[in-house]
Amino acid sequence: MASTAQQECFGDAFLLAVAGVAGCAVSPRRPDDDSIDWTLSCRLSQRPKLVVQMKTTTTLEGDSGAFHYPLKRKNYDDLILDDVLSPRILVLVILPRSIDEWLTTTPEQFALRTCAYWVSLAGWPTTENATTVTVSVPQANLFSVEALTKMMHHINSEGRLP
Repeated sequence: MASTAQQECFGDAFLLAVAGVAGCAVSPRRPDDDSIDWTLSCRLSQRPKLVVQMKTTTTLEGDSGAFHYPLKRKNYDDLILDDVLSPRILVLVILPRSIDEWLTTTPEQFALRTCAYWVSLAGWPTTENATTVTVSVPQANLFSVEALTKMMHHINSEGRLP
């Protein structure tokens, strides 16, 4: 299997693990023609939904507050839409360079490394870039059970992300 396919499988497993513990149902989007890989839904009063574009990387530049990721122009254009029924986020899974470090399994734990971050690009400006747009993903936006639960509750009450 190509390393990019392995990264994609790992990213999907990461999302499924977080969503499962958060109590969210997960549906894949096939074909991915609208930059939507997954739709997450939750059994709150308004049945909120959140759509996700997944990306994985082993090489990433950043500074003290954000990671900088070169996103394909088509994905960028699809994710900046803000007049949509279900909010959209980019989830970026950051992996160690060595595949041997991605996963640890022992009788006491099943650990996925390293972690994931999210960002909403809704309302970001259009661009003239032809192929990629470098997006900043805040290091404060850890994609965790707690973060996903908060997002779903906010969508349930406000109809959008904060």
